[in-house]
Amino acid sequence: MKKILVVIDNVIQYEGIKQIFEKYNRIDIEINFCHSTTKTAIWEHQDFVDGTKKVDVLNDVAKIIAKYDLVFSVHCLQFFPKELVQNLRCINIHPGYNPINRGWYPQVFAIIHNLPIGATIHEMDEKLDNGPIIARKFVEKHDWDTSYSIYERVLKAELELFDENFDAIIDNKYTPVLPESKGNFYVKKDFENLCKIDMNEVGTFKQFYDKARALSHNDFKNAYFINDEGKKIFFKVEIGIENE
Repeated sequence: MKKILVVIDNVIQYEGIKQIFEKYNRIDIEINFCHSTTKTAIWEHQDFVDGTKKVDVLNDVAKIIAKYDLVFSVHCLQFFPKELVQNLRCINIHPGYNPINRGWYPQVFAIIHNLPIGATIHEMDEKLDNGPIIARKFVEKHDWDTSYSIYERVLKAELELFDENFDAIIDNKYTPVLPESKGNFYVKKDFENLCKIDMNEVGTFKQFYDKARALSHNDFKNAYFINDEGKKIFFKVEIGIENE
């Protein structure tokens, strides 16, 4: 029996990943879904409300290595330490096309810097969103997209990749390829710096439009400026297409 740990902090992807495991119905595997110790919406899901599914990847390295044969990171908020990734096969399902979109909020920087965007499944090494690539695909990006509309397509592409490569990944029967370059890497601080808008910034309207839509993600309060009274004023854009 192959024991698999899935550390997942995205409630949408949890439903999709779980359905794929159920679809293949492999009787030779045992799956344990857990989430990080940082609270997210997944804590309120009926499968996790009892509070027994938390895992601290950093402090539980020895236990994880001893108990599991394979670990998946799916939108996990924890960094997998070197000791873990070097002693156990760890697979990351990443919402960006590696090595172009490594790091935080890939779709945001894909809009800002006019980069391609997609999804990647890769083996993990000691660097964030790095390591040999198992499968990847691009998704469409339009000039009417917001961060959220691209993100929805990326999530769909992640599930398609996992479905298409399920048995190969579980059985370790794939031929990974190394990233072509270091690519682009963005940290959370890069995103936070984008969110604070300088109202005296000079640029083209396209630059401002791209920044506004890149920071518009459903109901999240991302883009803001400080008014004369010192208050944060949050804003986002809604985009429509002619005849839709």
